[in-house]
Amino acid sequence: MRHLSSGISWPPPGCERMGDTGSWLRAVNGEFEVVQMSGGTRGTDYVYVEDAGFFVNVRHLKGSKLVSRERWGRGRRREVFRVPKNVLVDKVLLRISFTNSGYVFLRICRVSPEAVDCYDCFSPSEGLARALVQRFKPVGGESQFIELYLGFVVRMVSDIWRVVRSSGFEDIHFGGHAERLYETLTSPYLSLLTSLAIDTWQGRILSLQEKVSHVAELWVLANIVEALEGEAHPNHRVWWIEFTQNIPLAVMRSNRLGRYFTAFYQPSIYPHIASMFSSGKKRYHLIPDIAILEGIIEERLGWGEFHKLVEKGHRPVLLIEVKTGLETSEWRAPQYLVEQLEAYRKLLDPKHIMLVVLSRLSPYIRTMVRSRGFEIFDELLNPAKLKHFKDHIVKTLL
Repeated sequence: MRHLSSGISWPPPGCERMGDTGSWLRAVNGEFEVVQMSGGTRGTDYVYVEDAGFFVNVRHLKGSKLVSRERWGRGRRREVFRVPKNVLVDKVLLRISFTNSGYVFLRICRVSPEAVDCYDCFSPSEGLARALVQRFKPVGGESQFIELYLGFVVRMVSDIWRVVRSSGFEDIHFGGHAERLYETLTSPYLSLLTSLAIDTWQGRILSLQEKVSHVAELWVLANIVEALEGEAHPNHRVWWIEFTQNIPLAVMRSNRLGRYFTAFYQPSIYPHIASMFSSGKKRYHLIPDIAILEGIIEERLGWGEFHKLVEKGHRPVLLIEVKTGLETSEWRAPQYLVEQLEAYRKLLDPKHIMLVVLSRLSPYIRTMVRSRGFEIFDELLNPAKLKHFKDHIVKTLL
């Protein structure tokens, strides 16, 4: 085994040699024709080429010429490029492919004057993903999100798994369309790679923001479980994550308080986008991040039916909205946030509603939110602030 200039071991560990490159890379009249399918992380294939020690998308590679572009379904584009052979000789090519259901696999190729040698990596290791990530560089304004991911997501993922196992849960199960979150919680560096695979900085930001947000939400929930000294119910020994499906994420006994609690993650109250609370002029995102109910709740409601629990007398004792502080969508607007929390209050009548933020809130937002009677905890990455939050959770649920 040897190392290429890209820092990748050759042949790539844990990968299988393939017979040919298929239709995405072929020699045509002294050039290579490269096919790329871009636009999200479902049914797409991104091609990167080693250039001066970094992976560069074929679109931005020196000497690359776009010869055709077609629009495909679901916002995808099929692009064909021509690249002079001498540009690719002695280079490493990385093709990152996503199936229609969102699963990822890699194809790593080395181009020599005589042949193209390729390996398929169907289950890329974290070591390989980390080596590849180090060869990507920002193409626009995504730097702060990459730094946030590297600085905190890996640590948060470790914290989540520590709490899951120490509280008697055996595993985390993922259903529905949670492939990217599964990837983040099981292979954080591979997850970062799948975000950097996207060939625009705007797309990378959206992908990283979503991953950071989901991990932050689950990290806050893990800290609640730890604060309560939660212990898995004997019949519910896994965390179940399935977005908006109203399946309990965790059923636990609080050894601190001597009572059972059921935690829901992103329950859908009604059909999740509704305009009924704004005179039909503005739509609201009606999916709270965390809902804690007292007792053992085993009902599995359908999408948009969380309100039925309240109608049966299961009023949430705690509702939490989690923000990273880096949201770029309109939902970061203070007025929208306040109206969103007020909609939760009207629909679910929880005993307590909290806004939890990783970063520091501005005095303006803090005043606006508190003036409506909502509790705020920010700077949760500060250990002292995190301890204060956990202590308050226990006092709130006494």
